[in-house]
Amino acid sequence: MRRTFKLKVFDKAGTLNRLTSIFVRRQFNIVNIAASPTREEGLTEITFVAEVPNEQVTRTIIQQLKKQINILTVEDITDTNTFNRELLLVKLKAPSNISKINALIAPYDALVTILKEDNDHIYLQVAGPQYTLDHLLEDLSSLEIKQVSRSGTAGIV
Repeated sequence: MRRTFKLKVFDKAGTLNRLTSIFVRRQFNIVNIAASPTREEGLTEITFVAEVPNEQVTRTIIQQLKKQINILTVEDITDTNTFNRELLLVKLKAPSNISKINALIAPYDALVTILKEDNDHIYLQVAGPQYTLDHLLEDLSSLEIKQVSRSGTAGIV
């Protein structure tokens, strides 16, 4: 099961390495990581999304994370009222008929921005929850996708 962990840490060298090693030693896949500075000087918030087999393992991971140096707080925010968003950038080969792209992105209207159109390519920016971005990429797979870049999950409680 996929779990989202939010940590507040001191911004010190080696902290991220120690945190990821907890998952690596247990052979749990980290789906994505996002880190950003906080409004407080010297502190960083890190969001992990990881595949964890069950609740018992989740509790164990939280305990192990809390024991690490430079860690202030650890939360499993998977089941809380959070807003989780990712950024997706997509470069598509421009089809001969632009209405095809417009029809595909219409259901995602508020989330998709066309950054640039030229004769050869169309560049899209999409911000939304992970499952929405997954569905959009499936819908766009009928077109010629040249490049995809995706950020990690950012979440607030």
